[in-house]
Amino acid sequence: MSAASRARKVHRKAGGETLWRLSESLRRLRKARGYTQRELAKICGFSTSYIGNVEQGRVNITLANLEALAKGLSCWEEDLLGPPPS
Repeated sequence: MSAASRARKVHRKAGGETLWRLSESLRRLRKARGYTQRELAKICGFSTSYIGNVEQGRVNITLANLEALAKGLSCWEEDLLGPPPS
């Protein structure tokens, strides 16, 4: 058995700062566009609870989901990960 096949899958979690920036930006952009969590979830194909969990910084989202959120909010992915405006 090779070393690669013996390797354990490691579950990594984004740092607190990254999750905080994502959650704050998502909430700010969602509200700026006048969407409820339910409306954004429907646009992006997610559950309302998933949107709530992302806004609370409880989940480590995939890049595909980040892209779907950005598309649903008509913004760039960087707008969701960058520092909030001053």
